[in-house]
Amino acid sequence: MQNDRIPAPIIKFSEFLGIGYFGDKKQRVIAPIFDLHYNAEQGWEKVMASQQQQEVPIFHTVFVEHPTRYEFIAHPIEMSSERINYVLYRSSSSLSSLNKFKSDYGNGMTYIKFGWHDLTKPHKFDVLPYYAAVDSIEFKNADDIKPGMLVDQVRKS
Repeated sequence: MQNDRIPAPIIKFSEFLGIGYFGDKKQRVIAPIFDLHYNAEQGWEKVMASQQQQEVPIFHTVFVEHPTRYEFIAHPIEMSSERINYVLYRSSSSLSSLNKFKSDYGNGMTYIKFGWHDLTKPHKFDVLPYYAAVDSIEFKNADDIKPGMLVDQVRKS
């Protein structure tokens, strides 16, 4: 990751944001999970509005691993000083889903699809048909994140 300063305000999605992972051998999908369908749609609209010059937004994804938890950070690869930059951030108090994702992660494209969790069906979530591409995924230890790095700035914003 670069050691650059963030050129414009960063806004993290502030409501409950779970993270789900699914896919097949050709792709992996990272699904930020909102509590309501409406909130997932609004979140996606904000991402699209902040990425007006691109048809499909492209994110860079970093998993920061701590001894007993991890942080998920996805930010646009093109940050602009002329607009608000929306990022996805989630801190999880367990390493189990990260370990599962890491063990399943292989070659192929990875995407982000916004989704929502239906509380009446605890093991089911639905996703919007629209997606964002992921340029690459980094798995980092917490000690690898130095002050001032973009990932550090996102964590502190």
